[in-house]
Amino acid sequence: MSAQLDDFRRALTPTREGLEAAGFDFEVSEVEGRMKLKVIAGAGACEDCLVPKSLFRDMAVAEIREAGLPERDFDIVYPVDGRRS
Repeated sequence: MSAQLDDFRRALTPTREGLEAAGFDFEVSEVEGRMKLKVIAGAGACEDCLVPKSLFRDMAVAEIREAGLPERDFDIVYPVDGRRS
């Protein structure tokens, strides 16, 4: 699966570059057969300024399709996920 994950990482380069410009990092991994797209906030990044996950998903799917890769189910994890208020 590693080669396929590398293909997905490359396909998502525009998303990664946009996130990096805003002070975030981005990881693509596989957990129990599902891709996981994890956004990591850097120092000073505005975590509340991220686009809604539905829009993030749409952008990622478009990049994956444009690269000619098969669509896969994936989870999106934002820095604010799992935090207690």
